[in-house]
Amino acid sequence: MKNTIVCLALALLGPLAAPPAAFAQSAGTPLSAVVISVTVSIWPAIVADKKGYFKEEGLDFDLINSGASTRSVQQVAAGSAPIGSSSMVDTMRAIDKGAKVKVFLNSLAVGTHSLIGAKGLKSVAELKGKRVMTGGAGDITNLWWIAMAKANGLDPQKDVDLLFSGATSARLAALVAGAVDATMLSTPQSFQAAQNGYADLGPVAPFLGEFPMMIWHVNDDWAKGHEKELLAFIRAHNKAVRYMSIPANRQEVSQMLADASKSSLDDALKTWDVCMQVKAFVADGGISDAATERVRDTLVESGDIKVAAPPAAYVDLRFAKSAAGAAGK
Repeated sequence: MKNTIVCLALALLGPLAAPPAAFAQSAGTPLSAVVISVTVSIWPAIVADKKGYFKEEGLDFDLINSGASTRSVQQVAAGSAPIGSSSMVDTMRAIDKGAKVKVFLNSLAVGTHSLIGAKGLKSVAELKGKRVMTGGAGDITNLWWIAMAKANGLDPQKDVDLLFSGATSARLAALVAGAVDATMLSTPQSFQAAQNGYADLGPVAPFLGEFPMMIWHVNDDWAKGHEKELLAFIRAHNKAVRYMSIPANRQEVSQMLADASKSSLDDALKTWDVCMQVKAFVADGGISDAATERVRDTLVESGDIKVAAPPAAYVDLRFAKSAAGAAGK
């Protein structure tokens, strides 16, 4: 009788004891990523998280907001996080200065930002003598401003009072507060501002040509022993790009962006339309040597990079090609 009771007790306890092991398996391998903020630039990662693609690949994915592109790449270079999202220009500058990171995946192949001005402004030329805010002296948004200003007959530095702030959210707050007269805003925040009566002075994409904007970079030392995790991230990310590119999924993925960025669904839907129109996301995450050289040459011309190193010094697409090859089988 006593043995029977013990067996019954063990049988009852068995199901109670099993879940911790099951939870340990389902939790996945932790993977933290440093990003500037939650905007269109990391939309595929948002979709991959919400659709469970990271979990399917065995990852417990987590986002860390840095508030600035330069801080994202600095934190990854320092080993505070294994991977991160920054602008292509900030990552290449950091590598030029000795940061042990590499670009491993394209995130936002084309800029979707617009120059948004104070209410009542009609043109870029009207900004002469006014305050303009970009992400920083070497930020991609500043390169856009320089190109836009010159195209509209302005000296980008002498004709305006140039101010800096790293993230779209901070620049939007400065515009709304009246601290600046114009600034570069990402979608969907640019749509939000335009709906509230601020002046849309035009998109930035036409001014620099093929110019990868946001990329994912990885700490060199970490990458050497974590190919499995990198490939898992790339597979989940690219699966999300394919999913969000299907017109039938427009509403669903736009709602995900709206929720994550605290914007309206209407603005997120407009963002989807723009992204699909300009082919903002690359299905295989690749970056051509020609595009890398274009960014490099722009930075050499501006004096930000001293030596024109080959594309392989900045970009390592072995993992993206491996993931794309596996997906095609």
